[in-house]
Amino acid sequence: MSTTNSTRIPSYRLRKPSGLAVVRLNGRDFYLGKHGSPESRNKYEQLVAEWLTNNQQILSCNGSEPPADLTVNELFLAYW
Repeated sequence: MSTTNSTRIPSYRLRKPSGLAVVRLNGRDFYLGKHGSPESRNKYEQLVAEWLTNNQQILSCNGSEPPADLTVNELFLAYW
């Protein structure tokens, strides 16, 4: 197996204080929704696919905001 062309796939992780799923791409955390939910898994797969397709860059949000919006409930839970 050649290591020169291998790409490490970023991990789908739990942010314990908030219970949210997160993935780090290019040094930026992208919150995906409730950890373990089908929606957060789908967002993870979409973001990583986009990242891989675009030479390990995220283009959908112009680098300013994560594409996954938090609901008011998720924001409250993260704060609480």
